[in-house]
Amino acid sequence: MKIAVTFPIPEPAKALLSDLFDCRFWESEVPIPAGTLAEWLSEVEGVLTTLTCPLDQAALSGASHLKVISTVSVGVDHIDVDYAKSKNIAIGHTPGVLTDSTADLAIGLMLAVGRRLAEGDAMVRKGAWSDGWKPNLLLGTDLSQSTVGLVGMGPIGQAVAKRLAGFGCRVIAWNRSPKEIAGVEFTDLNTLLSSADIVSLHTALTDETRELIDRDRLSLMKDQAILINTARGAIVDERALADELAFGRLRAGLDVYSEEPLPLDSVFHSLPGCVLLPHVGSATERTRRAMFEMALANLISGVRGEPLQAEL
Repeated sequence: MKIAVTFPIPEPAKALLSDLFDCRFWESEVPIPAGTLAEWLSEVEGVLTTLTCPLDQAALSGASHLKVISTVSVGVDHIDVDYAKSKNIAIGHTPGVLTDSTADLAIGLMLAVGRRLAEGDAMVRKGAWSDGWKPNLLLGTDLSQSTVGLVGMGPIGQAVAKRLAGFGCRVIAWNRSPKEIAGVEFTDLNTLLSSADIVSLHTALTDETRELIDRDRLSLMKDQAILINTARGAIVDERALADELAFGRLRAGLDVYSEEPLPLDSVFHSLPGCVLLPHVGSATERTRRAMFEMALANLISGVRGEPLQAEL
């Protein structure tokens, strides 16, 4: 049985797969070219992949032997799910195991933006802190006692809500399907945006949620409100957000972008009031290990025709 791995993986994982299958490994940090990907997929029964490798209809059209796609991610917006399912290809992903790490990071971004942590670090490192303590130095805003609006109340949104309870926050939320969660007030999206001091995005990227937070909805947010995005960049109209940041009306903490890595000429690099991270929501040793273990289990089961541990 043959499998393909479309991105560099740890040596122990390579050894495990090599013992079980005839493997083709993409070793470069540069994304696998579309032609190479199509060639490999035409020969294999399973593929281990991640967000950096789009598996669209063009890539999958010649995958006549493919039984399973296993992605090291919760989101599957890089996969043409409907087309894959029409070809009876199972899709495995890694839900649950990164919930806590991503929720922790969302809270971290709220604190980093509100308390201007990146600015303070930069000031100290470049020797600009020369006058000692000052009463007005880097004044920020509190997370404690603030109103936080959560857009999407799946496992990560719920985990963020639990953490916010410890800060004494009022938590309001919007979800695409009705839910009842203790300590959380559900409302419509526009009311949430106009009421919250901090808005944190935790919904999946779909056709329905693409640019859900558009220019009109950003305009509803309070002056100096904070937008946190640890979900997917394309949920936000980034050009509209950049305008709001440039004017100094809104602030933001971003871990994800519509184009990744963030281009060197992106306007976000020069904008005030924002903290930028390189898509590290799940980047802890424990979480990444758990993601790989689940993805490998999904891959092995799928190639063998067995039920997946976590199937979409």
